[in-house]
Amino acid sequence: MAKIFFTSNYYKNPAKANTGRLLRYIGTRESVEKLPTGIDHSPSTVRQQRLIAEVLKSFPHSREYVEYKNYESDSTKSNATNFINAVIERNDVSRLDKLVSYIAERPGVEKIGSHGLFSQTDDKIDLDAVAEEVNNHNGIVFTHIISLRREDAERLGYNNAQAWKDLVRRNVTELAEAHSINLSNLQWYAGFHNKDHHPHIHLVVYSKDGKQGWITKKTIEDMRRLFAGDIFRNEQYKLFQMETQQRDMVKERVKDLIEDVFSMYPVSLEIYSLFETLQHQLKNHSGKKVYGYLPKEIKETVNQIVAEFAKDEDVAELYAVWNKINREKLSLYYEKKEPDIPLELNKEFRSLKNDIIRAAVQMDNYMVNSGYSTEQKVCFLFTNVFRAFLKSFQNNYNKHANRLGRQIDKKLMSAIEAKKAAHGLKLDKGVTYDYNEPTITM
Repeated sequence: MAKIFFTSNYYKNPAKANTGRLLRYIGTRESVEKLPTGIDHSPSTVRQQRLIAEVLKSFPHSREYVEYKNYESDSTKSNATNFINAVIERNDVSRLDKLVSYIAERPGVEKIGSHGLFSQTDDKIDLDAVAEEVNNHNGIVFTHIISLRREDAERLGYNNAQAWKDLVRRNVTELAEAHSINLSNLQWYAGFHNKDHHPHIHLVVYSKDGKQGWITKKTIEDMRRLFAGDIFRNEQYKLFQMETQQRDMVKERVKDLIEDVFSMYPVSLEIYSLFETLQHQLKNHSGKKVYGYLPKEIKETVNQIVAEFAKDEDVAELYAVWNKINREKLSLYYEKKEPDIPLELNKEFRSLKNDIIRAAVQMDNYMVNSGYSTEQKVCFLFTNVFRAFLKSFQNNYNKHANRLGRQIDKKLMSAIEAKKAAHGLKLDKGVTYDYNEPTITM
């Protein structure tokens, strides 16, 4: 079952769809968490100005407060409130009746506003004005719902508006990119609804000038991955740790597999035949000998070779574990369970196909006059390609582990280096897990 639910919609004619009403719904419905009113940049009130004048008479030293300097340079309601609050917190104000009265009535005493709408800044949001703006917008308005299960929201701290606000704000660059809107032209609003079973936010996105913005199935999936990857970062880290453990198991198997290869590991007749076919096809191909540039019939031969390698018991076991971990990762994003992709169709291991092609070319170039038997030549191919597969496998793990900056335990590192030394492999000074293979002698 997916852990994050992400649905998207859009309105080409906001006025006809009455999207302004949607904004009011997002900001005021029963389960919404109402927020502080935000930073009010409007001019300070007459009452605030009079009160500040009396404060300065009673507490002249308060002129040195940073809050007063801010108010002096920009006399807004917000700066006036900040200065008065600073005076209240740092002085005995009991003798100043008007200030005592203000304490009971001051803005923010209950940190509750009239609505729950939030955006990229903490500036005050006028719900009616925003609703009118969206309703009269001359471009496309996009709406999204991002939802979690209650147990995940509680466990990960996404049971309050602030957490969701921070989530959207730190991913705003990617959000703009997903909507094909320049960051400077992006406008968004959201509201958190603390529903019993599925706490969620409604997210409204549009371009300020109305000229930009579109989404596709791919960008919707990109956004799902973006938010899921952020929310479930710790879960992903645990999966990467599991991958690390599996990588250690791969290394244990590498020892036996390399020994098998050097002892003339038996190659199936099918692989034997396919490599002969591939060599013949590559000889007659005048273009680039890279998988992506090859004609369909040569690609099919390469795919068949990968499929044959996948039948090997050890390769099949390694790949099965990779698929298991991959399924757990995908479960963070998707509800639907897809069958495992055959190795020859898995883009994560596409580099293996070019390794097969290079090995076939190398064998043809360097071993044609060597005097080796055909069986030895094919075994040479199997050695290089199989090692390439293992290296590709390890690189896949390294990519995820290095992304998190994982530090390898010294004891584990020593054990890895000992294993490498035992097999004549080059020792690494840094945290690297690619094998530097020895030269093959046959």
